[in-house]
Amino acid sequence: MRNKILILIIIFLSFMIITGTIAGLAKGHRPAENLRTADPSPNEISSLNKKTENKVAAYTDLGQIRAVTKPENPDENESSIAVVITPWLSYPEGDTVFFEELSRKRLVIKGIIQTFFSDHTQKELQILTEPVIKNLLLEEINQKLSLGKISAVYFSEYIFLQ
Repeated sequence: MRNKILILIIIFLSFMIITGTIAGLAKGHRPAENLRTADPSPNEISSLNKKTENKVAAYTDLGQIRAVTKPENPDENESSIAVVITPWLSYPEGDTVFFEELSRKRLVIKGIIQTFFSDHTQKELQILTEPVIKNLLLEEINQKLSLGKISAVYFSEYIFLQ
């Protein structure tokens, strides 16, 4: 009697798991739908230096930045989406004067990044793609710098909170 009950429970649970999986896939939800390729961490800067002749260092003092995207339909009282970004910048290794400028303009750089994400909806940001966003931020940040130029923008963290 106990064996029959256990077999019925196992069959029922298997049926529920299979049905739930099929229903989830039919709805179009994919488990890895919004995963991104991770950027190298600032600690992996030595691997970046192997790829280029120009040695770079990591500027990581920007910390975690939280911004709110522009709502998709402001007329319909649709809420904005929070986005969390942890950017870091690469700059010429050994350039202490430029490092000091980056440190002095840290708040300006954070403001550029926050404003960029606040001026776009989540859909616009997803259409632009992460590499394009990084290039746009690179250009805008470099316009504000006078003693040198950063070579790249990286995101240790880039998450939309819904």
